[in-house]
Order: sequence, then C-alpha cells, then structure tokens
Amino acid sequence: MSSVTIKNLTKSYENVQVLKEFNEVFQDGEFVTLLGPSGCGKTTILRMIAGFEIPTTGEIWIDERMVSGPKTFVAPEQRDIGMVFQSYAVWPHMTVFNNVAYPLQIKKTAKAEIKERVTHILEVVHLSQYADRLPNQLSGGQQQRVALARALLARPKLLLLDEPLSNLDAKLRETMRFEIKDITKSLGITVVYVTHDQTEAMAMSDRIFLINNGIVQQSGSPEEIYNHPENPFVADFLGKVEFFRGTAKDGSVHVTDWEAELSYPEMKQTGAVQIAIRPENILLEDGKNGNGDQAGSNGGIRGKIERMYYLGDVTDLRIRVGKAEVRVIADGYAYRNHRVGGEVSLSIREFLVFGGGDVQDQLKIRT
Repeated sequence: MSSVTIKNLTKSYENVQVLKEFNEVFQDGEFVTLLGPSGCGKTTILRMIAGFEIPTTGEIWIDERMVSGPKTFVAPEQRDIGMVFQSYAVWPHMTVFNNVAYPLQIKKTAKAEIKERVTHILEVVHLSQYADRLPNQLSGGQQQRVALARALLARPKLLLLDEPLSNLDAKLRETMRFEIKDITKSLGITVVYVTHDQTEAMAMSDRIFLINNGIVQQSGSPEEIYNHPENPFVADFLGKVEFFRGTAKDGSVHVTDWEAELSYPEMKQTGAVQIAIRPENILLEDGKNGNGDQAGSNGGIRGKIERMYYLGDVTDLRIRVGKAEVRVIADGYAYRNHRVGGEVSLSIREFLVFGGGDVQDQLKIRT
C-alpha cells in the first residue's frame, strides 16, 4: 500500500534529545515494530510519522510525497494514514456500526456507500454479528477491533498502532496479536507498530527496530535479533538471558564462576569476556527433560537443583554450578523426573560472547 522513508530524523524538547539521527525505509506491505523500554523514543517516531509531532531535523516521506521536512509539514488528516491508540476511543452511546461509520458520516458520504464499506470492514475484523451492539456489550478485544475497523475504513496507505493491546488481559492479547497480523496482511497494508512487549514484537513483525535512549540498537527480523544480538542490551531486552564472566583463549572460554570450559572454535578474541546464555539453550543431558537431547561438545557440566517451578508447558529450574546459579528452562516433563537437591549434568547448546568489562555498563551501550 505504501512505503515510509525517514531521513536524518531527530527530535529534541528544549535541551533534551529524545531521538538521535534515524534513517530507514519501511517497505510497502511490511509490518514494522518499534520496540523498546518506556521513554526510549519509539512513540515519538510514530507521532512524527503521524504528524502529531514536528521533527527537530530531518524528513519523512510517505511514498514519493514529503510530509515532514525543513520547509514542509502536511497535517495529520492529509497524510492518508489510519491510527489505533492504546485506549479504544469508542463512543459509548453509538452502536458498533455507527462507531466505525463515523469518519464517513462526518464527510457526508452517501448512505449506500457507508453501508457497503462498513459492512465489508466489519466482516474483515469479524464483527458483523455485533453491528447493532453498544460498546458496553463488547469485550475489550472486540472494542479494540472496532477501533481497528474505524482506522481501516478509510483505506489508508499506512496503519500506525500505538501499544493497542496493552489494556487487554494476557490471553486476549495473545489472540489479538495474530488477528491484527492476519487482517493487515490480508489487506496488504504497511504497518508501523509500537510496543514495549517483546513477545508481541516477535510474533507480529517482519522487522523489529529495538531502540534505547533514542538510538536504534539493532534492526532485523525477529530471528536475527534474537539469535544474533549486536550488544548485551539487545540480548538482555529480547528474551531471557543470563551473563557470566569468563576468559577467552585459543577457541574456548573459561567461565569463571562455573570453573568450566566452553568450546568456541570460531572465536578470535582473547582475554576477559562476558558470555550470555539463554536458559532454553541449556539442556539436561540425561534425556529426562522429555526431548531426548544429549550432550554436545559443551556437555558434562555438573550441577545441583536448588529451585524448580512447574509452569505447565515448561519447567523453570535454578541450578547451582560452581559458585553461580544458572537458570534452565526445560520441557514440562522435567518436573516429573527431577527433584530439588538432585544432581544433574548440563549441556550448553549455544551461547554468545561479548567483550570484557562489567556487563551492567555494557547494557547501557549506545546511550
């Protein structure tokens, strides 16, 4: 439907710079997520694309049309965008049909066209049977779909969503993630989505832009960012991870607190390092985790179970290895086969290596 080109974009409020130079192209039909902690600048980017904020410097183009620039500013209502906010913003005295139809009604669109277009969009968002209901007769997810239908009714080139699922309960949030993704893909619409929820970003995005303190730390597909983080902040923000001190030498890392060696043949660096291990990449070697995994080249690490939590689909364990407590996420069946105080043998499937120094300092990278 539309592409967005952003050139040298910055935003400052008095002496505080909340967005440092941002350059990117969001491709036609792409689902892009701006992800990061509160106050990182992600909503500011969205609001500048929408026209609710004026950039301090830089340009924003929607297709071949500049909408923000040094001498150019196109009002939000003239940018051909749809926007869904965190709040549902549905009128309580109007039916679902009239809530969705409102933008066309104020334009005095012909009644026949309004009926045709509203009926179609309600079918797209699976609300046809609720057309005559009032908002207080709908669930939170249904009200959010009303807001989505209203944004899509005008057939915008670009859809902007600002944390639209944050007010929903966990189960409904999960359902709505896939509904929004399916609806926007079926319409071929370009989406820019803002969230601080890493699971939403992973489930919905074609590309993620992970932002901290106004700077993009890394961009790429969910798989790229999760498995190949460029710095400790990215590794720490996206997914579960633990950091341990070590010393690299001759293609291996000695993990200080574990008193164990991990093989890493492709590693070139030497000296002090930080290793990052995701708990799902630590396997119980004996096959009692329910998936039959066996020790690899980094196996045979002995430990003792100190705590264990049954979460249904997984078992979350804390295992004492040397002087360190190590988190392991195993198959749910592991809870049946292991006990607190039991001895286990671990195998490390995969880990990451970052430069030496205090990892808490590295988590503030690019600030």
